[in-house]
Amino acid sequence: MTAYRSYVNRLLRSNFKKFVLINKVPEINKSLGLIVTPNHFSWWDGFFTDYTMRSFCNRKLYIMMLEEQLRKYWFFRYTGAFSISNGSPGATGKSMNYAKNIARSQKDYLIFYPQGEIQNYNKEYVSLKKGIAMICKDIEGQILILSFKIVFSHEKKPTVFCRFGEILSSSQVAENFSLYEKSFKNNLELLDVETTDNISLKGKDIFSK
Repeated sequence: MTAYRSYVNRLLRSNFKKFVLINKVPEINKSLGLIVTPNHFSWWDGFFTDYTMRSFCNRKLYIMMLEEQLRKYWFFRYTGAFSISNGSPGATGKSMNYAKNIARSQKDYLIFYPQGEIQNYNKEYVSLKKGIAMICKDIEGQILILSFKIVFSHEKKPTVFCRFGEILSSSQVAENFSLYEKSFKNNLELLDVETTDNISLKGKDIFSK
């Protein structure tokens, strides 16, 4: 794991100028499970989420990936990645139960992409699936919304911008998916506005930590 983290650090710093956190780090309830739900717009998203979370969270990450993607990027298994197959209801159910067990843990956290696939960053093209609501049934946990955006400016390398959204309870997401969907898209919109209006921003560069 140490070698992997060193690799990710070098990979991000060699490809991006800054890694800017726009708003404050949310307060995570240590006695509850945690599901982190980032937007999914690039190959980098898993690395972004891992790097952001371990800057303030000591829990072990697990990430659900499509089976064909995990076969292609097999090295993610060393970071806690596990597969889900869309072709077999039995296998899908097994993966979902495994995800629920992680989401109940106080020592781990689950990265779950509610879009289910890479989509255009812009809010109007974002479509969420209800898999997150299914996982939230029968668990007691917290759902953290997280958004990323890559911005090119006058520098040779682009900057990664990160914004934390709301923390919702698992019962809120399970019972009112539209509330979660609205909050997810609202965070994307806020990130878009904040990076457009003031590219220098007043955020914190995590690289300099």
